[in-house]
Amino acid sequence: MFFTASFYCLLPFIAVCGTIIKNDFRGVLVALYIALGVCVALEFVFVPWFLKVMWPDPSKKSLLLKMICASLFVAVGVISMYISDNRTEFAYTMLLGLVFGWLGDFFLHVNSTQTCFGIGFTSFLIGHIVYIISYVRALNNIFPDYPVISLAEVGVALGLGAIALICYNKLKLDMPGIFVKLSMGTYFLILVTMFIKATALGVNYMLSGGEYGIVALLVLVLGSLCFVMSDVVLGVIMFGGLKKNYPIKIFNIVTYFAGQVLLASSILFIKG
Repeated sequence: MFFTASFYCLLPFIAVCGTIIKNDFRGVLVALYIALGVCVALEFVFVPWFLKVMWPDPSKKSLLLKMICASLFVAVGVISMYISDNRTEFAYTMLLGLVFGWLGDFFLHVNSTQTCFGIGFTSFLIGHIVYIISYVRALNNIFPDYPVISLAEVGVALGLGAIALICYNKLKLDMPGIFVKLSMGTYFLILVTMFIKATALGVNYMLSGGEYGIVALLVLVLGSLCFVMSDVVLGVIMFGGLKKNYPIKIFNIVTYFAGQVLLASSILFIKG
């Protein structure tokens, strides 16, 4: 059932494809922008609906709604690729990252078994790695002289790591066993790397005079920052005894979907 609903979320894009046969390029472009706006607007409908249905316990209906939300951010990425005529490595790897996010959403919500949690967690981990590859490759393709790791990036990473350690001790997070601690630490490192590389790409693109540079910078920085905040808050929920805190859960979900939509729309600007 949820696959059918997810398909319906893509109908605006499918309808747009049909206009290619009947209209000129300008008409198609307008239709694509309309479809993009519809997908973003639908997130404002389905994310609150999902938040209402999923509390206090997940259900088949909440899974359906969550996958609609996930399908919408994938659709934003696909439509952005067509609007910008972006067939670069960056566009395709970003779409792959979005798909892994979609898979992570499904497996983390479908049931509470360790197997599904492991698959969902791994999907998001791979998705972040794919995003990192996308940003690193774009930096290398567009700015060949940019170093693999800059001093500024190292400084930001150390600062964020110090903040994370302080918060971990202050909040007294209960992570059972060394394996869980190492897994969460590795995930946080990858998450921070994703944020730093997204920011580096946005800053360099803007400073180089790229078209809509400030917008591209904001999309990349805010999108990756929302993702970081969402995952950090999720960690606090899981290991800080806040699983019954509904306002915190709302923040976690809203920042997550906002982050995915923003990162998906970066395909409009970055061609590398």
